[in-house]
Amino acid sequence: MKILHTADWHLGNTFHAHSRLNEHKHFLRWLLGVLKERQPDALLITGDVFDSPNPSAAAEELLYDFLLRATLTVPGLQVVMTAGNHDSAGRLEAPAPLLKTHNIYVRGTMHYTPQGEPDFDYYLLPLAERATGQAACVCMAVPYLRSADYPMGMTPEQGLRYVFGELHKHLRQSEFKGLPIVVGAHFYAAGAEVCQSGHSERLVVGGQDCVNADVVGSNVSYTALGHIHKAQPVGKSGKAWYAGSALPMSFAETGYSHGVQWVEIDHQGEAVVERIKYEPLRRLITIPAKARAVSAAEAMEQIAALPKRAKGDMGEAWPYLELHIEEKQPEPSLMHDVMEALADRAVHFCRIQRVMPATAAAKADKQDAPSADALTTMQPLDLARRYFESRYNEPMPDPLVTRFEQACHEGAPQA
Repeated sequence: MKILHTADWHLGNTFHAHSRLNEHKHFLRWLLGVLKERQPDALLITGDVFDSPNPSAAAEELLYDFLLRATLTVPGLQVVMTAGNHDSAGRLEAPAPLLKTHNIYVRGTMHYTPQGEPDFDYYLLPLAERATGQAACVCMAVPYLRSADYPMGMTPEQGLRYVFGELHKHLRQSEFKGLPIVVGAHFYAAGAEVCQSGHSERLVVGGQDCVNADVVGSNVSYTALGHIHKAQPVGKSGKAWYAGSALPMSFAETGYSHGVQWVEIDHQGEAVVERIKYEPLRRLITIPAKARAVSAAEAMEQIAALPKRAKGDMGEAWPYLELHIEEKQPEPSLMHDVMEALADRAVHFCRIQRVMPATAAAKADKQDAPSADALTTMQPLDLARRYFESRYNEPMPDPLVTRFEQACHEGAPQA
């Protein structure tokens, strides 16, 4: 059984106000090429297909155009698509009856029997080898679960153990018992390396949504996970993998490997996993390249070294750029100067991260705030001087004092 595993496409995402439509088109064209070359039996897409519950028409068109092309490129291909926490589960599942006619199976919401019990059989999908048409494994296709999707009072880990326990129980009672098991799911597995500063994975504060990867059961050949953007194995078994995001979702994810997982499972249920790497259309660059910040003057020098825009180049493959600038004092014209310097450079500007000197930051943390009584008697300039010195570790320069006094004068009510 040959399986291609991908996740976290985030179709419809904008990156610091830049549309990523062409980037996603580039990824999906590449993925179609992989499908054509490798000819898998099944494609697993494990959540966060869209970036938001209300994706644009263009994002939805991308998805359905890809699914159509994929099933035409690989005749007999079975596609299993599960909802992630970014998706609207109901919206993703709405066209499921139509998609099913093309061997595309969507699992987004919890379904129930006429008796009001969870319909666990609905999430057990036998997958066949294209060459034989015979079922070769069973996929437990589980969407992102919320607290209402399992018995009241359970933690996320208890809820997932309950759901997977019931799935295994129902599988043992089915005609497909004994076949290798593949899981497609979307959750935060303990031990996974996550993006600490980008906040693009929407993890629950305090890690309350973190669960052990073994919740899926011990007799699983391969667990195809979505949710964490860094491609990596998790758990002690070595059989659970995050495919990683299709594109980097924040500058904190610079350096992540992007691509898909190629999985081959033999009839005994042994899986061999191969990483197929993808190079996104646009890369991320930071000035400076290291984590430290530089002065505005140094940043300007590095901007001047960036490639110039070629005539007629519309910027489809230009990289995204962020700047880390150390401000020893306020520089009101900084943004204007940066935009002028970048006007003829082949980059998509995203943001400036302004950093105060370490000594000033430490002093600012220790600075005692004036009392409420003191604030009522302090002049605005005195307060500004105090703040400036605490932040930049030096007295406010005379030109800035003059500008501040002018602003106070112009903003004062007229008699």
